[in-house]
Amino acid sequence: MNKVEQLECVWDNGLSTPEQLSLEELQLFIDQTGARRVVARRWLSNNVRYKTHHQVRLLQDQSGLVFYENDDPQSRRLVVMNGDGSRRFTLGVPRIDNNSHPAKGYLSLPPSSARFGGIDWGCEGNDGYTDYLFDFDWNTGKLLRYARPSRPW
Repeated sequence: MNKVEQLECVWDNGLSTPEQLSLEELQLFIDQTGARRVVARRWLSNNVRYKTHHQVRLLQDQSGLVFYENDDPQSRRLVVMNGDGSRRFTLGVPRIDNNSHPAKGYLSLPPSSARFGGIDWGCEGNDGYTDYLFDFDWNTGKLLRYARPSRPW
């Protein structure tokens, strides 16, 4: 798979910044340019430039991006796309056991700052019953494992 390179934010004033700026760098950019909000993301993959209006996160292996379906955190679904902008798969809230109610749960964009259960690049969420840190295979969508936090994150 081709890697996603040069992921950047496109602002409402037409200027762009790298996706990962420190808070100080971001504030300086806003103060100096009058930018108010990010309107798109763009990147390079296989020497072709792509663009989306979704708020995205770069996958850990840089093979693609993940975003909320319909740009709506309440959709309960995440979309994983390849570097060329094609859809790889859509993830829904997993059913963990008989207490799970996926229609009442949620998934947050990875990566989580939480680290437990041996999961280093997880997705915070709730199965409609309790909170979990989910570990998915970001190439197939398979739920690999999950862990319940010992404390709220």
